[in-house]
Amino acid sequence: MFRKTTIALVAGLLFGAVALLGMAGAGQDEVTGSAWRPCAEAPASYPARCATFAVPVDWNNPAAGTLNLRVARLPAARQDQRIGTLMFNPGGPGGPAASIVADPDAVRAYFPREIRDRFDIVGVDPRGVGGSQALRCGARPHQPEVSRFPRDAGAAAELAVRNARFAASCERDSGSLVTNVDTESVARDLDAVRARLGEERISFVGISYGTMLAQSYAELFPDRLRSLVLDGPVDRSRSWWQLSRDGAAATQDGVRRFSSWCARDSSCALHRAGVLGTVERVLTAADAGRLSANSRKVNAEEVALAVQGALNSGDSHPELARLLRAAARGGDATTLLNWAPFRLPEMYTAHRTIVCQDVPVPPSAIAELPDEAEHLAELGPTLRGASEFWNIASGCAGWPAPAKWRPHPWSVPADFPATVVLSGAHDVATPRAWAESVHRQLPRSELVRWEGDGHTAWLNDPRARRAAIDHLIAGSHR
Repeated sequence: MFRKTTIALVAGLLFGAVALLGMAGAGQDEVTGSAWRPCAEAPASYPARCATFAVPVDWNNPAAGTLNLRVARLPAARQDQRIGTLMFNPGGPGGPAASIVADPDAVRAYFPREIRDRFDIVGVDPRGVGGSQALRCGARPHQPEVSRFPRDAGAAAELAVRNARFAASCERDSGSLVTNVDTESVARDLDAVRARLGEERISFVGISYGTMLAQSYAELFPDRLRSLVLDGPVDRSRSWWQLSRDGAAATQDGVRRFSSWCARDSSCALHRAGVLGTVERVLTAADAGRLSANSRKVNAEEVALAVQGALNSGDSHPELARLLRAAARGGDATTLLNWAPFRLPEMYTAHRTIVCQDVPVPPSAIAELPDEAEHLAELGPTLRGASEFWNIASGCAGWPAPAKWRPHPWSVPADFPATVVLSGAHDVATPRAWAESVHRQLPRSELVRWEGDGHTAWLNDPRARRAAIDHLIAGSHR
């Protein structure tokens, strides 16, 4: 759910190259939201303001302490035409929305003028993310010495032990925050911000993981939504193994699309060598210890995750071909691994800790991992079964705290506001089948299908984004 862009934005379910910006404007007076200050990283002339709001660490036990959320607000440029407040989540988990609002270049790229003119745009860095109270874990979030594709029961047990040790290091360093970064808690945080802003209802854009947050918010507070856009939705009614299988098949489709483009386009760096053969050579070189990044040996699983990460971006094919050629010829995968989800340790720490509370992988699943890994390799042979959701599921096996989410379809009232769902036919992270399912679950929803490559429409397909913008402006009565 993160994805790389040229201005370091988050846009996907997993990973994007995001600059983690420092928290601006702390202070007791800001807890009430009454004292907005200029965002520390923004130019003096930029009208966005930042504040710090305190919310309970544990919403079920508010007396147990509070944590700070970083909030940024950009007022509507045309106040006489103001519709209301638009909140959003750009993906992850781990995407810092406040940092986007606080950056004038990022907000211009993310939100067209019509939105900036007519909405107060509010970004909240979720708990554990960005400028909000951070998660700290003593162990490394990425441990390449342990395979995420265990071949037997012993390897599966070792993976589960390593996952449990990582979780225990987070609990030692972050305390009770670790078990309270679930998406329902984030949804309650958003509603607390809404209330402190004095807004009766909000409009919301959820992108990839942000659609998981949207579902939690909608089920808790359906009457507080004016308008909703779901871009690249996750079908939270599906189990961990269903999500992983769908992801492996979608990733294979993305690889085939990449290969077909390269065969047609003579400008592709692998036009003669071929994509599929080159990928296999690079993976084999990694198996043999002949591939490195920053003077460290790189394994094939890391390469596969990097390739899958690159396929999240609709315009990545030319660069990915060049990087694969360089790795095949010179054995250097340093730049290729910039596409991998683990390249930013702070974000990967937040991602792993948050998502394991929202994707249940029960203890009984540990014994199933070897057979499931073999099945995924059949569904996605080129990258040996790699997908974003297998990276999630395999990283949550053995997690000591049970996930708080129980898979189920959307549960909202019949008069729930009209919703627009955006779905790419070749999305490698959130497949089209998930959007079709979510569309059927939601009353009064419209599914906007787009046919290109890449994960989510918001920064990949202007036509689909146009439909979302029109819906946001028209509201629930379009």
